[in-house]
Amino acid sequence: MYIVGTSGHIDHGKTSLIRALTGIDCDRLPEEKEREMTIDIGFASIDYPRFGTVSIVDVPGHERFIRNMVAGAWGVDIAMLVIALDDGWMLQTEDHFRVLQLLGIERIIVVINKSDLGDDEMISIVTDDVKEKLAGTRYEGSDIKPVSAKTGQGIAELRDLVLENLKKLAKAADTEKPYMYVDRVFSPRGVGTVVTGTLKNGIFRDNENVTVLPASKEVKIKKIESHYKELQEGVPSQRTALNLGGIAMEELRRGNIICRSNFFTATDDVIAIAKLLGGKKKVKNNTHIELLTGTDSITGKLILLNENDTLQGETLVRIRFDERNYFYPGQPFVLANPGGYRIIGGGRIVIPRFDPHSHRKGLKSLAAGMDIKTREDFIALNIAVNGWMLRENIHAFLPASKRAAEKILTDLEQSGSILSRNDYVIWNDWYTESKTSVRRAVNSLLGPNMKEISDRSGVAMEICAILMKEIQKDDVLLEKDGRFFTKDSVTEDTLTAAKKKVLDELKLQAGDGIELERVTDDIKKKDIRDLVKLGFLVSLDGNIIYHKQVYDEMINKILELFSTRDKITVPEAKDAVGLSRKYILPLLNRIENDGLIKRLGDFRVKA
Repeated sequence: MYIVGTSGHIDHGKTSLIRALTGIDCDRLPEEKEREMTIDIGFASIDYPRFGTVSIVDVPGHERFIRNMVAGAWGVDIAMLVIALDDGWMLQTEDHFRVLQLLGIERIIVVINKSDLGDDEMISIVTDDVKEKLAGTRYEGSDIKPVSAKTGQGIAELRDLVLENLKKLAKAADTEKPYMYVDRVFSPRGVGTVVTGTLKNGIFRDNENVTVLPASKEVKIKKIESHYKELQEGVPSQRTALNLGGIAMEELRRGNIICRSNFFTATDDVIAIAKLLGGKKKVKNNTHIELLTGTDSITGKLILLNENDTLQGETLVRIRFDERNYFYPGQPFVLANPGGYRIIGGGRIVIPRFDPHSHRKGLKSLAAGMDIKTREDFIALNIAVNGWMLRENIHAFLPASKRAAEKILTDLEQSGSILSRNDYVIWNDWYTESKTSVRRAVNSLLGPNMKEISDRSGVAMEICAILMKEIQKDDVLLEKDGRFFTKDSVTEDTLTAAKKKVLDELKLQAGDGIELERVTDDIKKKDIRDLVKLGFLVSLDGNIIYHKQVYDEMINKILELFSTRDKITVPEAKDAVGLSRKYILPLLNRIENDGLIKRLGDFRVKA
C-alpha cells in the first residue's frame, strides 16, 4: 500500500487536518494534549473503496522535534505540505520542504489550511507564493488545495486529491529484501514485544525469522498487524506492527532495523554526497553533525576530502560516526546540528564502508570526474574506489534485487566502465594500471611466486591470479613450481622436466630437427612453442624446429664459407651443413631474417 505524511510549520494545523480527513486524533501523548502541540509522530488511516487502506503519518512542526519529523517523514510516499493561510510560507515550512526533497519523497500536495481566515484574494496571493517556491524543484506543478480543517471546507475534495496522487505513484518496490526502521516499541500485557514502523522493499510473513540490527539477533515474527487488523503478511509501504518472539522490549529502541536479508553494511566511516540547504553558512572541516536517517539519529564528524575546502553546493564528504551503524549505497539522510534542532543539509550514502588506507587515493582521483545521481553511479563509484569487487558482494550490499543489480552491472560493462572476470567485476582503469604493476613486479623479481608478485604490485592475490593468466597470453613467461620466469630470467635449470626432455631430444636430432605439424601430442606441441618463445629452440618457418645450439652451429658453418668467397650458392650452403633442399631453403631464409645474409639473385652474400 502507500503512506501519506504531513509536514509544515508548527501551528499550521497538520494534526487537525488529519483529524478532519480521518476522524482520528494523532496526538496520543498526555503532554501533546496538554500543550496542544505535536511532539512525536502519530498515525491514522483512510480507507478508500476498491483501493485499500492508506496510512497517514503526522509529524511535529517545531524545530526542537526535527528528529521526530524526519523519523515520520522518511518512509512516506506522498507528503501533504501544510501551510496556514494567515501565516503563509515560513521558516519551518522551508526546512520541511527541503527535508522532503532530501529524502526523495516522490510526490507532494500543498494544503493551504485555515482558508476560513481569509478571502479568495488572500488564497490567491499565498497560492502564487507557493508556486514560486516550488518552481525549479522536483515538485514544480504539484497540486495546491485550500481547505479548512476547522469548518470542513475542501476536506472531501482533498481526500479525492490524495487518491488521485496515490494512483500516479510507482508501485511499491518488492526486491525480496524487506526491512523496517522501528519507530515505536511497546509490550501490551500478555502479548510480548511489539514494534511498529513502515515496511519497505519486500514482504514480512507470519512465523518467519528476521534479524534485528544492530544487535544482529535473530527473532521470530509471531504476528503481523496493520491499523489493528491482523495480517498473514505485511506488504511494502505499509504501516506495520510486528509481534516479535525471542527478544525483550528493553533490547529494542527507535532507530533499530528489522530485516530478513541483511544488505546493510556495518560501519563507522562512510563517503556521502551532501548538500547544504540554501542560505546556510559554509560548513568547515571536522564539523560535528547529527545524521538523521530512517528513524535513527547518529552523531559524528563531517570531514571534507580536501581539508582546506568548505562545504558548498553538492560534493562528496566523509562522515565518521561516534558509533558503528548500518547503511546502504543510495540511502538518503538529513544533516542537522548536534542536538538535532537545526537542519543544515542532507544527501545520500555513496560508499558505506570507507577505508582511508586503501580508498583515499582512488577516491580523490575519481571524485572530481564522476556525476553521482543514479543507483548505477553509486555502484560504479564503489567498484572504482575498491578497484574490484566480488559479484556476490555487490548483490549483498544493495537493497536492489539480484536481477536489478545484474542489469546495472551489464550496463556498466557495455559502457566499458567495468570488466567481468570469473566471479569478479573490475574497474577498467584500475585493471589497466594493475596489469602494468603486476607485469613490472614479475620483471623486477627473479622467479617470483604469486604472493611475491602481489606484495610487490599491491594487487590482491585473487586478482593477481586473473591478471597473470592474461599476461601469460601476451608475454613470454614460464611457470615452474608456482614461480614465474620471464624470458630474460629463464635458464635450462628453471625449465620443467617435460620441457627439458623436449630440449634434449632436439639436441640429439641435430640437423634433422623436428617438424611441428608431425607432433601429435598437444602438450608436447605447446612445450615446443614455449621453448621457441623462450629462445631455447628456433623455428625456421613456423614448422621446422631446431635446438638453438644446433642452429647457431649451422649459422657459423654458413658464415665460414664467406672467409674464402664473396657469395655462396644454395648447394654450397647445403653441403656445408649437410641438409636436404627441403631444409636448407628455410634455414637460409631464417638466417636472412636474422640480418646475417641477404639474397642476390641465385646467390647469398654476407649482410
